[in-house]
Amino acid sequence: LAIATALSAELATRRRWHLLPLLPLFVTYVAIVAMSAPAGVNLVWPLALAATSAIFATLRNEGSLGERLMLLGGERRLLPLLVIAGLIAGLVSVPVAMASRADPRRNDPAQLSAPLLDPIEATLALRDLDPPIELHTLEGSQDDALPTRWRTAALESYDGQRWSPTLTLRPIGRTLGVATNESIDVNIRFLNADLQLVPFPGAPIAVDALIETDQDRTVVRLIERPGAADVIAVTANLAPSSADDKDRIVAAREIDEDVSGLTDLATTLSGEGTLLEQLTQLEQTMQNEFILDSGAPGGGLQRALIERFLRDTRRGNAEQFATGFVLLARSLGAQARVATGFIAADDAVEGTLQLSSEDAAIWPEVLMVNEGWLAFNPVPDVEASGATPPPPDPQVQAPAAPQPPIAPPPDATENNETINESDESDSTSAFSNVATVLVRGAAVAGILLLPIVALAAIILGAKFRRQRRRRRATDPTDRIRGSWATATDALVDAGLSIGHATTDSQIATDGERFVDSAHREMHRLAKLSSAATFGAPERPDLLVEDAATCLDVLNHSMATERTLWQRLRWRLSLRSLRSGTRSPVAT
Repeated sequence: LAIATALSAELATRRRWHLLPLLPLFVTYVAIVAMSAPAGVNLVWPLALAATSAIFATLRNEGSLGERLMLLGGERRLLPLLVIAGLIAGLVSVPVAMASRADPRRNDPAQLSAPLLDPIEATLALRDLDPPIELHTLEGSQDDALPTRWRTAALESYDGQRWSPTLTLRPIGRTLGVATNESIDVNIRFLNADLQLVPFPGAPIAVDALIETDQDRTVVRLIERPGAADVIAVTANLAPSSADDKDRIVAAREIDEDVSGLTDLATTLSGEGTLLEQLTQLEQTMQNEFILDSGAPGGGLQRALIERFLRDTRRGNAEQFATGFVLLARSLGAQARVATGFIAADDAVEGTLQLSSEDAAIWPEVLMVNEGWLAFNPVPDVEASGATPPPPDPQVQAPAAPQPPIAPPPDATENNETINESDESDSTSAFSNVATVLVRGAAVAGILLLPIVALAAIILGAKFRRQRRRRRATDPTDRIRGSWATATDALVDAGLSIGHATTDSQIATDGERFVDSAHREMHRLAKLSSAATFGAPERPDLLVEDAATCLDVLNHSMATERTLWQRLRWRLSLRSLRSGTRSPVAT
């Protein structure tokens, strides 16, 4: 870039080359775009250079910069055409979405990963494998006991139907966080090539592999699929082990309208005490009074099924226990979420822990201040047997109720009313469609007219500001001359051309063809301006009111004598604002 800029600067000193100084910069930027292709094409500077070259190509290769600007300024249609072209280009591009698309002919690496699959469904699929398979071997130091709970994903967004992973994974370095609590170093051996999620016992700190993760580090996924017996070294914080520490503080969460209806039920199940004591009691209540049944009817995660499980049946599967506990904890004001991963059935042997598909599990977690996420286990230890519950005791059959009389045939008038109601509904639907089309058309028209309205507001604002400055002049003679200058601006906008040596009387005479019924006031205002300019009036304050009255009569006459379209062109004319056509009368 430095060499190309220096070469362009040297060529720019030689006038005969004209557009040649732009060539080194253009070639250099094209090369930079080619070299930076993996990071995306950036055509900002090449397009700017191309536009600059097109502008310079329209100019002559001679004369000074001031002469070129004067040449462009004298062309009255150039600026409006450029403004109109820019507005049309912007308005046309409004409904067009210029999204970057991948080239199917090239195998480029993706900048963003695809959305994460549902971790709960993946966990259930692993747990249902028959026969079970070995997934991970965790190797730590023999001095440190390996935890049995390893999280692969955490879900916080519940839409009433399921826990949805709305996060987006992006590639990142090997360092993921800082050590806040006691940490542990573990070597994780992947025994299955289909696994890409890295399990952690707590908040991740570092991973010795190419990974992608989200902003909150709730999911860590390998970019490349692991090979057979690949070993990855990880470092992670240890999560809080139990809820026995009474000094812990539960992170608060606002009770929103989605869970506020469960607050009374949560209070009934959890009893009194601190928030941590309530959560512990809620965990014990669900373990002791609820029934775990993987095949229970209505075992989905929809909100209606969860409330039926909590309020009525109290019989459900493990994912319903986790979801119900999280919703109840949130209704008490606790920051809670659902986690998926593995809970090892056996403890580590000589620093080695085996994780299989049978260990896949779902559990709730609650955030503790300055400690991390604490796992809870509201699921009963023993699942209910597969036997169906006994039917209720038979009751004595009640006598049959008398049958209602047969209804008479429908009246023809009722059918007519039904048809009329149908017609009315059809007409209402048609009216709503027409109203929708009209609203959309009005919105599109508003978008198209918005730049024009903004431009008109700018022009009128500039003229109003100039008139207000003239009216607020401290010297009365300046206010008289300001009234005459405003009148000449109105005449110029109407089409009058005024020379620099034209007197006030000549301006009034030449302007008579643009004013039909205010000739006397216009000549009177011209004489007052000449007297204020070349003389010394005795009472200029009285003449100021006279000049203002003449100006009002003149403006009213010019406005009423024109049609609406002529008046609009007169008000929005730029002749009185351009240096080449504006009035030479100044205050």
